[in-house]
Amino acid sequence: MILRLGIVQMSYLAEQSLSSEPFTTWREGIAVLPLNQKRFDEWFFLNAATVLLSEKTGELLSIDLNEFSMTEQEVTVNLQRLSEIWSVNCSTMYLSNGFLKFVVYEAARLQAVLQKVPHCMMVGQLNYADPLESTAFIDELKLRWNTSGELPHEIGVALGYPLEDVFGYMGLLPTACKGMCGWQVYGCLKKSTELSCRFNKARCEALMLLSQISGR
Repeated sequence: MILRLGIVQMSYLAEQSLSSEPFTTWREGIAVLPLNQKRFDEWFFLNAATVLLSEKTGELLSIDLNEFSMTEQEVTVNLQRLSEIWSVNCSTMYLSNGFLKFVVYEAARLQAVLQKVPHCMMVGQLNYADPLESTAFIDELKLRWNTSGELPHEIGVALGYPLEDVFGYMGLLPTACKGMCGWQVYGCLKKSTELSCRFNKARCEALMLLSQISGR
C-alpha cells in the first residue's frame, strides 16, 4: 500500500520500484528501443501506474494505433513483452475506429475480488460461469463487448473499483449515488475517495520516475 507522504515525495513503494528487478530491466531495455516503441513503453508505464505502483486490480486503456504507428499485432506483441517484465496480465478487448482497448490487470488481485462478489449477482443476475475465474472472466467480458458493441459495466470489478460502487452504478443495489471521486460512489464515500487519492498518487509517482529516466 502506498504511504501518505507529501506531494513532492515518492512513496516507499515507488522508491523501491526504482531499484526493483522489473523496473531496472525495463529501464535498461527502453534505451535501445526504436522511438515509437519507447514512446509506447513510457505511455504504458504512466497509464498502468495504478496497477504497477499501487494496489489497483486493473486498468482499461485505449491506444490510438495511428498515433503510435503500430498495428494491432504489434501492440499485442509489445503487451506480451511488458506483461512478462512487470508480471501482470494484458488482454486486448475491443478495436474501434483505430483505437485498441485493452486491460492491464493483476490476476491474483482479480481472483481475490471475484471470490468476494455475491454469487447471486455475478452468476445469478449477470450469467457468468461458476466458479468465477480471472482469465475466464476477462475472456467473457471481451466476448460480450465484441458481441454487443457496448462496454459491459461489470468490467469495473476487474478495474479495482469497490464492488458497492460497481453494482450500485449498474442498478443492482438499492443505493443512491453519494458523490464522485473519479467514478460514481455508491458505497462508502470516504473509503472510495482515499482509494482514488492513492491511484492519483501512483500516477504522479510514475511521472516522477519517467522524469528521472529521461533526465528532465
